[in-house]
Amino acid sequence: ASITLNTRWQKDEKFVSGEFDRVSLGSTYPEVNFDVTGALKGVFGSDFEYVKLHFNYYHKFNINPLGYMRLILDAGKIFGKVPYPLLQLHEGNETYAFDRYAFNMMNYYEFASDQYGSVTVEHHFQGFFLNHIPLMRRLKWREVATAKYLVGSISNENMKVLDFPTGMGEVSKPYAEVGIGVENIFKVIRVDAMWRLTHLDNPNIERFGIRAGLQIIF
Repeated sequence: ASITLNTRWQKDEKFVSGEFDRVSLGSTYPEVNFDVTGALKGVFGSDFEYVKLHFNYYHKFNINPLGYMRLILDAGKIFGKVPYPLLQLHEGNETYAFDRYAFNMMNYYEFASDQYGSVTVEHHFQGFFLNHIPLMRRLKWREVATAKYLVGSISNENMKVLDFPTGMGEVSKPYAEVGIGVENIFKVIRVDAMWRLTHLDNPNIERFGIRAGLQIIF
């Protein structure tokens, strides 16, 4: 049993409000989220006592004339002794669907951490290169590049609470992947070619993959 408190801050954020809903129109300033999750042993049958801290920073900004960039910083730390299901299980993706918030070349449950930090950079060139090709200019396809980096660790105490599944480990050696792609295909399709740069000796991994998804560009 646990309880989570979240605070979110974004300067000059604008909203459209109705009677029951409020929709964010965003802001030119970064969005910052901070979560604190706590659990007490014995409360509602809880077996563990711990505190999780989580910080997330998101910023979308223009880099004229090279389009715009999305930057995501994510970090967290767990205080207390917990089994691996309560650690940070870094989100992988073993499908062919592109996931902006996952590591698309990482397997499910490949890495876990009790303290970690990650950086995601996604740059949308908005046709800066493809517009020089007449056919691409007419199709209005847009080029995009991504890079993701993760580093973390697990204390010896947490590694001993419960045996890890086969294939799960820590990421004290940083994990990284990069990709290039084309978006705005038929207005809604995005296709990325992606490369995994590290941990290439891990079993059953893909070094290169194609991911596709639906995406509406505003």
